[in-house]
Amino acid sequence: MLIVLILLNLIVVTPTTGSWHQLDGIEYYFEYKAVSEGAANADCKRMNAILAAVKSQRIQDFLVKNIDTTKLTGGPYSFYIGLSRSGPTTLKWSDGTTTDTSVFTYWDGPDDVYDPGKLCVTMGFHVRLNGFKWKIEECSDAHRYICQRSLPTTTAPTTTTAVTTEQITTEVLTSKGITTTQNIRSTTNNSSIGT
Repeated sequence: MLIVLILLNLIVVTPTTGSWHQLDGIEYYFEYKAVSEGAANADCKRMNAILAAVKSQRIQDFLVKNIDTTKLTGGPYSFYIGLSRSGPTTLKWSDGTTTDTSVFTYWDGPDDVYDPGKLCVTMGFHVRLNGFKWKIEECSDAHRYICQRSLPTTTAPTTTTAVTTEQITTEVLTSKGITTTQNIRSTTNNSSIGT
């Protein structure tokens, strides 16, 4: 089991084929064509995914690290993520959880998060070139996007071996230099053999 844990720690971050990248059992897909938020959502769903829920600095840093900047020729320099305004003061992630600004957020300066005309969140270079910060946008604006999906869970095949009392007793006695015979089996059933 220790070996399995060590191996898991070594392969937590593993790039996959294409634009999919893995982190902690989640795959992230980077799409570099710019579309509306509705089209981005639809594309993610076609891949059995949702727009990325960037709920920690670790995920934010991982996503920024894996953006292929050579594909950012021309604007926009931003990606839709799975955060949107679902009510006057409520932000909701694409996985259904709600949040507020007291938990991890990465806003680009004093943005009006609750502007009634803006409902969708992007991360990217906006007004200032200060890292991939978040900004609330109109959902009809064209941006690139990042999807996420859970990696399929696989279970290792299990093997069940039936071991009888006779086999265990024979192995113990053999390891102690005692020759096992049918008589020992009878004695074992009567529980008269000492250790």
